[in-house]
Amino acid sequence: MQGSNIFDNKNFLLLWSGNAVSHVGLHGVRIAYPLLALILTGSPVAASVVSFATILPSLLFEVPAGVVADTWDRRRVLIMCQRSGLAATLLAAFIVAERPPGLPVLLAAAAFIEGAAYVFFNTSELGLVRDVVTTEERPTALAFLEAEQPIANMIGRLIGAATLSIARTLPFLANAASYLYCLWTLSRIRARIKGSPNIRARNDIRVWDWNQAWAGVRSVWSEPFVRGATVILGITNAIFQILILSMTVEIRQGGHSTWTIGVVLGATGLGGLLGAAPAAVLATRFAPRTLLTAMVWAWVVLSLPMAVDASPAVLALCWMGMGFVAPIGNVALALHRLRAFPEDLVGRIFAATKLIGHCGTAAGSLLAGILLSMLGVSTTGWVILLGMVVMARSARRLPEAGSAPGVPPPAAPRSTTWIAQVSRQNRIPDQ
Repeated sequence: MQGSNIFDNKNFLLLWSGNAVSHVGLHGVRIAYPLLALILTGSPVAASVVSFATILPSLLFEVPAGVVADTWDRRRVLIMCQRSGLAATLLAAFIVAERPPGLPVLLAAAAFIEGAAYVFFNTSELGLVRDVVTTEERPTALAFLEAEQPIANMIGRLIGAATLSIARTLPFLANAASYLYCLWTLSRIRARIKGSPNIRARNDIRVWDWNQAWAGVRSVWSEPFVRGATVILGITNAIFQILILSMTVEIRQGGHSTWTIGVVLGATGLGGLLGAAPAAVLATRFAPRTLLTAMVWAWVVLSLPMAVDASPAVLALCWMGMGFVAPIGNVALALHRLRAFPEDLVGRIFAATKLIGHCGTAAGSLLAGILLSMLGVSTTGWVILLGMVVMARSARRLPEAGSAPGVPPPAAPRSTTWIAQVSRQNRIPDQ
């Protein structure tokens, strides 16, 4: 494989190890935030509000984060994000330890700050990786990046649930340690590779400039297939949020321990790690619409046993299966987006697709507690299945993938070494 000398690149190893550890810590507290709200208040609605608070920053800041990723010094952005996240997670630990009045609201405020830091961090991370590796090192570097998210999902959720069962402040303290390690690694990065793109001074562009901020959204909306696929994935994100809270409530009602929740929810990370292997080959052999449709129909099939049997083993296996098929559809869609749109909009295209996806995630977080309170766990499971069927049928009706207006038709497929990069940019969030 080209780029095998990546292990001699100290800058990349520092960046990747710090970011990977930070992602593990963050996924640990993401499961802890709503779980603590549920445990301390006994209210699924309170858990939904706290979960929504972690997602709301994606609705507010995703678009300007894309502008920041295209124009600011990315290492400084990552450092600022890590400092903000550290302050937020320490605040959450204090809130949980002291239990002041209005605990759910205060916990939601801490979750909001941490979620905002993550939005800017995640959008700028890929650009910084490209700054510190050579062209020859890029394939191996991107392979490392592709493995980062499923590892964080799997290990982070397990650690979050396990530490929560020991002490309620422990997930936040562990997350604080991950922030400190990431800050240390970022501070050790000294140089950018010669020839990497220069970042314009902050004064050269306004982050909240309407034309700059919404260029990515307008571009995504201009291509019918991309528009339809992005909306479908946004709605499935909402369904996934309902499913996550439903599984959490089912497991707790079944008398299982907290760490069981972590094992079940972390199973999607293992599935995603396994599914990344065939994704590159399939994305170059089949049309994006075909793989998108197959992915959503696979979710339909896997939703059925989850609606019938609430045992942790069944939930974990089906949830892992959903994670397995996700990279296959994601890679195909991401590769098409990279071909269909100008490359100087990479950060903003990334931000636009995430914004629409997070709209669905936020809506699902709010609806989850309401549906469970009104319908109960069993009926909600069938609602989830019905929603997946509707999305699968909608995916099949999408037009064939084409080029955005004003953009030349797609060229011949790029080397699959790019696939890991574009997959990371456009993966389905928050499973």
